[in-house]
Amino acid sequence: MRNKAIYHFIGTVILLALGSSIKAQDHLIGPTLSYQFQKGSIVKTGAYFAFPLIGDHILRADATANFTWTQKKFAVIPEAALTYYPQTYVLTPFVRAEVTPYTLTPKLGVSLATLLDLDFGYGFSINDKKDYRPMKGFAVSLRFSIPLNYRINM
Repeated sequence: MRNKAIYHFIGTVILLALGSSIKAQDHLIGPTLSYQFQKGSIVKTGAYFAFPLIGDHILRADATANFTWTQKKFAVIPEAALTYYPQTYVLTPFVRAEVTPYTLTPKLGVSLATLLDLDFGYGFSINDKKDYRPMKGFAVSLRFSIPLNYRINM
């Protein structure tokens, strides 16, 4: 059931990104690359779609693949996330929620123009991965986002 919700979320993000008729300046899309430490090292790569919500508020959806080597085992874990930026200053706080088939991780962080994010959170175990310890506990992440359609109006 949880996997269906994740796939539905990812599909919705893709449809919004591809089927939208809004102008390029009204949203940002691009790849992300991040490092997270949570009971081991995780490298994440994926894509994001960010758009203005109300005024200066921004909502962002991410779909990523998490590559990890823990307990002498390699794993690739899909992840979906939503981030809310309450303002668009150069340095702005944000809240984020990440979900995998195994954890739900609420986070708080700070962003440099939505290009570089640093966040902290706690992962709650929602399911066990076979032959792995429960994936839960404190998490810290550093994320780089590259907007492919960013334009400067002059």
